[in-house]
Amino acid sequence: MSLMNYTQLFRGPLFVAAYPGWIFEEVFKLQNITAEPTTSEITIADPTRIGLPPLDSVTSTSEINLTGEAVSFSPRAAAIAMYGSVTQVPSGTVTGEEHPAFIDRAIMLANIPLEVTAVTSEDGATTYTRNVDYAVGPFGIRILQGGPLATAIAAESPAAGELPSLPILVDYSYPTVDVIKPFTTGQRFYRVMTGQTNEGGNGERRRIQCFYCKIALNGGIPLNQGAEFGVIPVQIKLLADPNIMDEGEAAMWQWEVQNTAVA
Repeated sequence: MSLMNYTQLFRGPLFVAAYPGWIFEEVFKLQNITAEPTTSEITIADPTRIGLPPLDSVTSTSEINLTGEAVSFSPRAAAIAMYGSVTQVPSGTVTGEEHPAFIDRAIMLANIPLEVTAVTSEDGATTYTRNVDYAVGPFGIRILQGGPLATAIAAESPAAGELPSLPILVDYSYPTVDVIKPFTTGQRFYRVMTGQTNEGGNGERRRIQCFYCKIALNGGIPLNQGAEFGVIPVQIKLLADPNIMDEGEAAMWQWEVQNTAVA
């Protein structure tokens, strides 16, 4: 008789579908997923004994919390986890976008600049030089100190209490972007499903279906990382599917695990 190995090393993709549909997509990759039930105890006291110890009790599982770390977090995943929306804005070009220029100040352009083709004076007579008069970043452009543009700005006489400035025109192209607006709607529910293989045991396969879920962030979003990659904690709360009411049916989730001892 051979001894079975029941070590656990299950890994596999996790898929999400909008409730009540069954069309699944992989919106993020999760690692280190754990499941923890939330239970409540319903107790009746024994009236015939001193101190009223429990006569009987029922343990009820009200919800199950899945927690994991997202290592691939798409704009669609951000919209799902933050109860928001995502809108795709196509690429394009802008000619002559007007802005006041201040020395050593950032100018937020109307779109994320992909390539700045020209920065000129308001009348178009003077063309300024990149990395001498201004620098370009994902935020827009920044006016640099020491260049001809900064010298021209410093020569202006602003009103009392205001910084000297000059109007400039910016020509640039911008990329297609996904605009994520978090926390715009609430109470969205999903189905979650994962298919996994046990790499540490006998290679058995496992499929877990979660019928009625809420997905949210379980911690902070890394905004400015140091030397390490950022992971995003995600929480998936499993609730009882309101459409599953039959006695003896699991309303939160169902596991299917391959029995490798049987052909």
